[in-house]
Amino acid sequence: MSEPTATTSEIKTTGSKTAAELEKQLMRAKQLIVVLCMVIALLLGALVTLWAVGGDKEATTGQAQATAASTQVGAAKSDVGTNQTPQALSEPTQEAAKQVIANAARRQSDDPRALGRPDAKVTMVLFSDFACPYCTQFAKQVQPQLQDLIDNGTLRIEWHDLAQISPTSPLAAQAGLAAAAQGKFWEFERAAYASAKDGDHPTYTEESLVALAKQAGVPDLAKFKTDMNSQANVDAVKKSRQDAYNVGITGTPFAFIGDAVMPGYVDAATVRATVLAQAAKSGK
Repeated sequence: MSEPTATTSEIKTTGSKTAAELEKQLMRAKQLIVVLCMVIALLLGALVTLWAVGGDKEATTGQAQATAASTQVGAAKSDVGTNQTPQALSEPTQEAAKQVIANAARRQSDDPRALGRPDAKVTMVLFSDFACPYCTQFAKQVQPQLQDLIDNGTLRIEWHDLAQISPTSPLAAQAGLAAAAQGKFWEFERAAYASAKDGDHPTYTEESLVALAKQAGVPDLAKFKTDMNSQANVDAVKKSRQDAYNVGITGTPFAFIGDAVMPGYVDAATVRATVLAQAAKSGK
């Protein structure tokens, strides 16, 4: 007995169902691809965020390639966790990174952008930006808690400009140099950061910077404004930024604390523990 055969109408119906199923499968495959792309994008975004946590990475121009030295320089991290005793920041191990640190401090007795004695046991070489919210946080929350170490000769802080985050960051850095020329850099630094809202990227104008200089007690405001716009200070700020990039420093705040590295914002307890550890190591 022969098997029953499908009629022409039955074949057409079966074919249309097959086509519909294929179309649904293709649609599901497309949807799956879209979802996978979104997941990959989210993972990449998370990786970028983790990379940027060490400092404010919002500069839009001129980022330098990290050198072998900077790989070690930027790799040091704090071991501090919640409710743990503060641990000192670590030191890089590569000789190239050690040489970068050794050459960073100025140690000039007449340096208007330095706090503390030139022969202090530990020098903190601090790279900062007046428009950096983490730098604002560091200036407000960390630096004041280090004053006793500055006063007793343990710590010296030397400022370096890394003006990159906002279009007016360089102008603010130039203003800092103009204030320094009249012996009022740190007063200007405190006034600038005090005026910045937490988490904000301040926008500066010549008028707002002159107002900050007045608040800081800069005596000759006309000279301040002239110096702020001088080509010498424009060039100095550019050179300072490029010098930082040349050794792979691209984010702020960033500091060498003795031979240790602070690759981004850390709390006062960690910085203090690092200073004391470096002071003990120095043997001074």
